[in-house]
Amino acid sequence: MNKKLIMLLNAGRFWPLLIVSCYAITFLLGLQEYIVLSSAGFLLGIVALYSTATFNTAEKGGLRFFILTCLLFLLYICLPARTLLYLSLAGACLFLCETFYGRISFLPLIVLCIMSPLFDAGMNIFSFPVRLQLSAVAGRLMMFLGLPAGVQGNTILFNGNEFTVDPACMGLQMMVTSLLCGLVLIGIYQKRSGKTLAIRPVVGLLLCIVLLNILSNLLRIICLVWLNILPGTIAHDLIGIICLGVYVLAPMLPLIQLAMNRYGKKTVTHRKRYTLRSAGLSFLLNMLLAGLMLTGAHISQTNDLNKKVLPHVAAIPGYTQEVLPGYVIKLENDSLLVYIKHIPSGYYSEHHPMMCWKGSGYSFYKVQETRLANGRTIYTALLQQGNKQLYTAWWYDNGLVTTISQMEWRWDVLCGAHPYSLVNMTAATEQELRKGITEALRSQPFKSLL
Repeated sequence: MNKKLIMLLNAGRFWPLLIVSCYAITFLLGLQEYIVLSSAGFLLGIVALYSTATFNTAEKGGLRFFILTCLLFLLYICLPARTLLYLSLAGACLFLCETFYGRISFLPLIVLCIMSPLFDAGMNIFSFPVRLQLSAVAGRLMMFLGLPAGVQGNTILFNGNEFTVDPACMGLQMMVTSLLCGLVLIGIYQKRSGKTLAIRPVVGLLLCIVLLNILSNLLRIICLVWLNILPGTIAHDLIGIICLGVYVLAPMLPLIQLAMNRYGKKTVTHRKRYTLRSAGLSFLLNMLLAGLMLTGAHISQTNDLNKKVLPHVAAIPGYTQEVLPGYVIKLENDSLLVYIKHIPSGYYSEHHPMMCWKGSGYSFYKVQETRLANGRTIYTALLQQGNKQLYTAWWYDNGLVTTISQMEWRWDVLCGAHPYSLVNMTAATEQELRKGITEALRSQPFKSLL
C-alpha cells in the first residue's frame, strides 16, 4: 500500500507534463487551420519568445493570466473565433510559466500578439492604401530624379516597360518579420546589459521599425524598377532581404542601444531560484485551464466559422447563384461574376479579393482607387492569368453606405449600423464591368443579399 502511495505521489509530480500535453492537443486540433507552423512569422515568433522571455524570480505572477484566460475563453464561447482560442491558449501557457518561474516580462505578450495570423491579416488589410501610395511616391521620386517613369495604380512605367508592384509580394509583407526581428534584438540587448525597458520605450522602438519598413519598401521598389528585376527571381527576393537588413535592422541597432542606455533599468534579482508556493492551488487552477482549452478545441472542430453558410438567400433575377462556405454568395450571368462576402461584424476579417484571386492563380495589375461619376470611390484592378485577362472591382456595402475605407465601415458597424458585405464584381471587358458597377450602385439589385 505504501509503495502504491509513493508511486502515486511521484506520478503527481509530472502533472505539468499533463498540462502541456493538453495544450499541445488544443493547438493541434483547435488551431491547425489557423496557424501555419511552417510560416516565417510563426518560426521567427518562436525565436522571439525565447529571446524576450525573462522572469523576475522575486515576484509571483499572481492570477492575472488566469483571469485573462477565463475572460477570453468566455468571449470565445459567445463568439467562437479562432483568434480568441489562440489568445486564451497563449494566456494559459503564460500562467503555467509563471507558476514555476516567476513573473514574466511583457515582451512575450507583444510577441504572441504580433505572431498571430490576425495581426498579419490586419496589417495587410489596413496597410493596403499605404502600399498603393508607395507605388505613386516611388514613381514621382523617379521622375524627380529625371528618370522616364510613370504610374498607373500599382504599375510603374519605366523605359517603355510595365513593372507591377504586387501588394502581396515579399517586400511588402515584411512588417511582421521586421517587428519580430526588432523584438529579438531588444531581448538580446536586455539580457546582455542586465537592463529592462519599460513599455513606452519599446513601443517607440516598434514605431520606428514601422516607419523604417515603409522607407525600406519605397527604396526597394525604386531599386527593383530601376534595375528591371522581375518578381519570382532570386534577385527579387534577395533585394527585399538586403533592404530589410540595411534600412531597417541596421539603423535599429544604435537606436536600441541608445534606448537601453537612457531608459533601461537595472534588473534586480533577490533570489536565483523561484520557489513554488501553494502547489495544490496551482495544480487545480492549471488543470481547470487545461480543461477549458480542451473544450475550446472541441468547439473549434464542431463549430467552425469558415464552414458556415448564409441561410434563406433570396434569388436575384437574371443571375444564377450559389451559396459558398464562409458567408459567401456567388452570382453569375452572361457578362458578370459577382461575389458578395458577408462580414458578420466589425471585428471580423474578410475574404479580400487580392487574397482570393491570387489563390486562384491570377496576378493583380493597375490596382487603384477609381472615383465614379456619382462621387463614390471603389477599387479597380486588372487580373491576368497567362493570356487571360479579367477586370475586377470591389467595395464595402451594407445597402445604405458604400465605402472602401476599412476604418469607416468597421466603426460604422461597431456603432450599431447594419453589417457590411464586400462586393467583388468581375467582367471580361472594362465596358461590361463599368456597366455592371453603375447598375449595382444605381438600382441596387443585390441589396437583399447585403
